[in-house]
Amino acid sequence: MKKYISCILLAAMLTMASACGSTDTNKTANTAISIEKLQKEMLSADTTLPEMTTVSSEDEQAELNFTSLSDLSYSLVDSYFYAYATEGTAEEIAVIKLKDQSDVSSMMQAMHDHIKNRQGTFQEYAPEQVGMTEKAVVTRQGTYVAMIISSKNGLVQKAFEASFE
Repeated sequence: MKKYISCILLAAMLTMASACGSTDTNKTANTAISIEKLQKEMLSADTTLPEMTTVSSEDEQAELNFTSLSDLSYSLVDSYFYAYATEGTAEEIAVIKLKDQSDVSSMMQAMHDHIKNRQGTFQEYAPEQVGMTEKAVVTRQGTYVAMIISSKNGLVQKAFEASFE
């Protein structure tokens, strides 16, 4: 009898647990957001940015250019843009759209590693730029990973997030 009641209680708990699951699907995983639109919106969000050089997945040397941003395999990338200060200051903004959701955490770690490498570089030749890299933001929406190094990180991050609403 105790086993019977235990089985009924277990079945009831499992039913309740499955009913409590989130029904909100991740819209950004299935929504195609234009990398060009993200680039325009994010770069215009911070009006204090210096002149920026931009490379992207549309360039002839896209795969080679990507290696300056990440050491992850380019085969994981659907598309990307990477903007960096032409004069060599710390400002950088990048968005990488991955082919698979399962690669997001690896890409986020690669962006953190990139920031640490930049900090080491700036320690050597422009220590006044290190503070900006220490405030860098790495965030994501679905399969899109963004790295933001700017004096107005919050505004650029809001522009990134608003593109998915």
